[in-house]
Amino acid sequence: MNFDYKNILIMGYGKSGKAVEEILKKINVSYKIYDKNHKLNGGGYYSKLNRKILSQFDLIVVSPGVSIYDKKIVMAEKMGIKVVGELEFGYWFTSSPVIAITGTNGKTTTTSLINSIVSTTYTSGAFGNIGEPLSVAYNQKLDYLVCEVSSFQLESTYSFKPYISILLNIAEDHIDRHKTFDNYIKCKLGLLKNCTEKSIVILNADDKIVMEKTMSIKAKKYYISKFKKVKGVYIVNEQIYINVSGTPQVFMDLKEIDNLNYFIDDVLASILVGIIMKIDKEKIISTIKNFQIAPHRMNLVLEKRGVKYIDDSKSTNVHSVVNALSKLKDNIILLLGGEDKNLNFDEIFVKFGEKINSVIAFGGARKKVYKSAMKCKFKNIKMCKTFYEAVKTAYELAKENNTVLLSPACASFDEFNSYSERGEKFVGILKELTNAKS
Repeated sequence: MNFDYKNILIMGYGKSGKAVEEILKKINVSYKIYDKNHKLNGGGYYSKLNRKILSQFDLIVVSPGVSIYDKKIVMAEKMGIKVVGELEFGYWFTSSPVIAITGTNGKTTTTSLINSIVSTTYTSGAFGNIGEPLSVAYNQKLDYLVCEVSSFQLESTYSFKPYISILLNIAEDHIDRHKTFDNYIKCKLGLLKNCTEKSIVILNADDKIVMEKTMSIKAKKYYISKFKKVKGVYIVNEQIYINVSGTPQVFMDLKEIDNLNYFIDDVLASILVGIIMKIDKEKIISTIKNFQIAPHRMNLVLEKRGVKYIDDSKSTNVHSVVNALSKLKDNIILLLGGEDKNLNFDEIFVKFGEKINSVIAFGGARKKVYKSAMKCKFKNIKMCKTFYEAVKTAYELAKENNTVLLSPACASFDEFNSYSERGEKFVGILKELTNAKS
């Protein structure tokens, strides 16, 4: 591409910011770095910004953690400075076609599974929200870039136009960042805003919001469904069918993939990508059968005295918790809480109140969870200030045939640096309590 910018400010110096910096070094373009957590001024770093400093720059590249509502971003845009996210910036420097996945839930699993399937036949890599910024793909000679895309990243994309776009689902999330649910939906739909009639789009036919909001999208549309026959991939009588060219065919039996029974939507979308890309059927099936789920997503971490303990710490919104609960039998002890994202918990109690034996509400959101339970007439709830106290309470409550489920519906940042740290702590506390009892 023709890169006409002369002075760039990188906002946020984590993985994304450093990946942007590497490209700018290689193309020999002047840049400075802003990070409010950086202790040094001078030497190319800023820990504070004002109008005078911003006026030096003609482009600002923001990391996903920087909101478009940030006062400094709003000021820069009013000054006429171009602001883009790292995803958009990285896309400018890619020549390989992108397969992009977004949705409120299932992005990481689907991205990882699609990359595994694609890599059986082509050279590919997984980028984006899954861990490696898209900018890292610069100068990598790959046939395809499989990219997990979050709403934070889609806030600040403009020309991003994937070869295949996948929209798994849309449910309320990150309202603390996006201000309203409508804004969040708009961000998710941003994945499709540059579609043309030649673009390939995969949609979840079982998701009401996805279907309503994509009716006018001009693209080659394919669908996944667990309940109805569609153009794409669907399930009938425990069989997965494919119908891309007009002739439905059985692809595989659901029983063959019991290891992924919590992640059927992700599997269907991944199969559809493989079929569209004409990857050998046996390679797709073999990859799915051998696929390992990422940590902290419905992982059975302990089974003792007839009690199952499941780590679903990655469930940081209500939609994900609802999905987890729908897959489990009765007698659930649910650990719910953490840092509130301004979400409504009512759906959990309304849909699964009879399935849940008790709820342990913990952390910063505990009082809000408690109020939601009371409003929905769910009485068997305990409040714990700390995560440790919550896990200990659940452990002491658990009896034979109970399932203790850590599926918090909240961010982890009130006590932890990440959902993975929270999940690891869950396992650590259980080991400690088990050893103390034995």
